[in-house]
Amino acid sequence: MLAIVDNALRLVNFAFLVILLGLVGELISSEDGHSSRVNFCMFAAAFGIVTDSFYGILANIWEVFAWPVILFALDFLNFAFTFSAATALAVGIRTHSCKNQDYLDSNNITQGSTQRCRLAQASVAFFYFSFFIFLAKMIMSLIGIITNGPFSSRTTLTSRRRKSAQVGVPTISQV
Repeated sequence: MLAIVDNALRLVNFAFLVILLGLVGELISSEDGHSSRVNFCMFAAAFGIVTDSFYGILANIWEVFAWPVILFALDFLNFAFTFSAATALAVGIRTHSCKNQDYLDSNNITQGSTQRCRLAQASVAFFYFSFFIFLAKMIMSLIGIITNGPFSSRTTLTSRRRKSAQVGVPTISQV
């Protein structure tokens, strides 16, 4: 079973990723033509939900899925994908004012629409929120690898390595 902090971060990140699916889905559905940046954002959000939330459920049910090395690899991929999606979309919209009509008309992602501009800006913000959560989870997974080993079923914040009891050595209560 995963640590409580890890599960709490997964739950918050699930909410962010569901919001992102809605925002990016609206960008895709209202677009004239296609934008590879917006399509990549949809991939990053869907990949994050599958590998973070659904895999987290498996890792909580069966301990073999909770190996720190697997969690670290998935957190690193999500970290990289969400950062790439947020940065690609931010560069694509160039973050100007959504009231500037010249900017809206010349931008490939906003396509002259104030609503699309606001959707894209909100998507960038939620992608960066998700990015920082994946960064924290990746650091926690790395600590789990260092503390417990790459294939241990113990998690970082629930248990530490325990020293084995010394047999034959009396305790203070026995003396």
